Amino acid sequence: MNTFYPSAELVPALWFPLVKKFYQAYYPSGKPNKADPIWVIRNKGKVLCAVRLKQFSNCQLLTAMVTAPEYRNKGLGSHLISNIHSPLEQSSSYCFAFTHLVAFYTRNHFQEIPPIELPKELFNRFYAYTSQGRNLTPMRYKSS
Repeated sequence: MNTFYPSAELVPALWFPLVKKFYQAYYPSGKPNKADPIWVIRNKGKVLCAVRLKQFSNCQLLTAMVTAPEYRNKGLGSHLISNIHSPLEQSSSYCFAFTHLVAFYTRNHFQEIPPIELPKELFNRFYAYTSQGRNLTPMRYKSS
């Protein structure tokens, strides 16, 4: 990556309205939740990229990852994931990658798994999403 980006930051409650506005602008279905940790990369008060780690009883789901359009395809998403390796290692971590993004998540330490290997609470959610016609691939985080 040739561009310098600041480190990811865990969103404090004070920033929540800013992050909510970012999601509304670029990923309305992302629906940030104050109960789940949200990590962002921002520059001069502007959110450039965000991701949420939705918490479950025995695992977490990396979800609602979005980058502002003018910063896409510049390595920012990978930079964000590389900055949150420690939180991803704290609990079994999964994502439901849009099929066209599997290569991206593979480069960022996620590995494709069969749906049956998902924890039950994630399997039910995955089944519901794919039943709605979403083309998703279940993946699990594997630290290097």
